[in-house]
Amino acid sequence: MKLLFQSDDYGITEGVACGTLKGIRDGLIRNTGLFVNMPSSQLAAEEIKHYPHCCLGIDINLVAGRSVSPVDQVPHLVKPSGELFTSGEMRAKANIVPSESILHKMEEDPYPLDETLIEVENQVKLFMKMIGEKPRYINGHSLMTPNVYTALKTIAQKYEVPFTMQALKDYDVHWVNISWNVKPFPVEKQIQTDVEEGVLRVLPEVLDCEYAILFCHAGFVDEELFRCSTYTMIRAKDLFMACSPKIRDFIESNQIELITYDDLVKK
Repeated sequence: MKLLFQSDDYGITEGVACGTLKGIRDGLIRNTGLFVNMPSSQLAAEEIKHYPHCCLGIDINLVAGRSVSPVDQVPHLVKPSGELFTSGEMRAKANIVPSESILHKMEEDPYPLDETLIEVENQVKLFMKMIGEKPRYINGHSLMTPNVYTALKTIAQKYEVPFTMQALKDYDVHWVNISWNVKPFPVEKQIQTDVEEGVLRVLPEVLDCEYAILFCHAGFVDEELFRCSTYTMIRAKDLFMACSPKIRDFIESNQIELITYDDLVKK
């Protein structure tokens, strides 16, 4: 029994970055993906170097902050200011209901493939400049349309790094069901959610699998987070869960091995 314990959105804000680092240092997080285009990205890139046991990938961010690419190269992804359209704005453009995050078919994809390929590759190049090596995996963020999927897969193949959605499929990795993490997710509901209890309830799923993955969004909550994400208070709950002695005891008592994407692709 092997478990990928993954926390997304590393570096979206300084608070989230610091919280993720605590989850790596004191908790169970073994995989996290860096946002490269946010004001706190450089700080996050420097601090993660102190934790080489954590598998650092890239979370390709197409919905928050500014594009890495010049505006004239990705005009359908950004506003004239260079700010990326939010996931809510993209959903409105394409008539996507808020609860849908992964779409396999749609009449008109709001992410033109040529522009999306440019931005995805430029984010990967920036990652390599900041970290000094390739990302150890490529992961999507927030809204997965057919063109976004194709762009992520194409750039992952070009740079010879795992694309998470493809790797999880190839290695038949079971997704632990985090049914409490809903969209839309109002702040009031986030505050009421007991993530630790929820994870303890579903972790036994791992016992029947060779490989499983548990996603979370661990972090401290800062003011900047409310300006760029609808996932706010739940991040503190996820961090508490990631550092929970109860979760750790379950994993250790059942001899569940925490692994990274490096371990998975070397299977």
